[in-house]
Amino acid sequence: MGLSMIWWKEIAVLKRQLNDLQGELEKEQGKAARLAGFVARLLTFGISPTGQIPRREFAEVLIDSVHSLLKAEQVILFRTDPDTLDLLPAAARGFSPDTLSRLRVRSGEGALGRAAQGAKTIVQNNAISSAGSNGEDFLTSPYLIVPLLSQAWCAGLLLIAKPREGPFNPEARDLAALFAAQAALVLEDHGLYEDLEHLRDQTVSALARAIEAKDAITHKHSDRTRALVRAVGQEMALPEALIRQIEYGAFLHDIGKIGIEDEILKKADKLTPEEYTVMKNHPAIGLKILQPLSYLRAVGAIVLYHQEWYNGTGYPEGLAGEEIPLGARLVQIIDAWDAMTSDRPYRKAMSKASAIAELRRQAGTQFDPKLVELFLRVIDRLEREGIPTTEFSGEKPLASQPA
Repeated sequence: MGLSMIWWKEIAVLKRQLNDLQGELEKEQGKAARLAGFVARLLTFGISPTGQIPRREFAEVLIDSVHSLLKAEQVILFRTDPDTLDLLPAAARGFSPDTLSRLRVRSGEGALGRAAQGAKTIVQNNAISSAGSNGEDFLTSPYLIVPLLSQAWCAGLLLIAKPREGPFNPEARDLAALFAAQAALVLEDHGLYEDLEHLRDQTVSALARAIEAKDAITHKHSDRTRALVRAVGQEMALPEALIRQIEYGAFLHDIGKIGIEDEILKKADKLTPEEYTVMKNHPAIGLKILQPLSYLRAVGAIVLYHQEWYNGTGYPEGLAGEEIPLGARLVQIIDAWDAMTSDRPYRKAMSKASAIAELRRQAGTQFDPKLVELFLRVIDRLEREGIPTTEFSGEKPLASQPA
């Protein structure tokens, strides 16, 4: 065989090797690109502009990512119940709804429970039978269990089972650990957000109790106006964060009455001009109470301006039309509705028909006319659905009335 023939054979071998390497490189580049894409999608899941973390959507994207990249037929993302420490499925692929509905893992029990309790990854590549063992008959090897570690506790588990390409290798374990770490970050942020929201609600409730101690009628009135705000806000398709802000405004709009003397606040007769001047201070007092709380500063504008009139003759600043914040205009209408349809020490409640007529009479003067009509449509719908909108729920549902 000539030297040239040997060279050509060696060159052919080298070309095949090069092509194989090129193929492997392209395969790895494709995997890297897919991984980068999946990670980029996961990193978008923080607290949304509405103030919420889309946990369900995140769980579904995470499961899809793991299912696609690791080519596993079965994937479950568990979350840890903070009260019981039990593990509950948040999202899954490859399991029947019946299996998921019955699935509840207790810390320390079975392979999943041990992984959660010990905060350690468990890899089972050998074929084993889990039937009847701690209720884990759904586990099919090979499987990989990765804990979601957050602030020294296990926020959940990622279970990956039945890979289509054979036992789990170190690369697969590293990828699973990456997804588990991202999931832990989101669940941790969600927990912190929920804790923050709980603390905020506790603060608002404490302020409401202060109103109740001063004036029980005002507190019950605030509860009702808050519920109506949510119904109207949803009808307007307002962002959840804005609805919540206006809810707080409805709940706390009379907080400034804490600073008004009982002789004036609880007077059964009509106020004198001097007493009315004192009463008009309650929006400014309310603003001062809320100002130190940064998350309630936007609510402060509702508290300050809920007595402004659409035609500019209200107080404290004589704002008119859309100069008045939307929340304040809405709370003012709902505030007036509830006041008119509730008993007061100085008068009995109006009928719903009379209250509707009064709102329409004052539309364009005291109230935003467009919001009045929107509010009355919501009231009509709620009543037809059997949802009470006043202190007294014994009246028949409203019939639509012409403007």
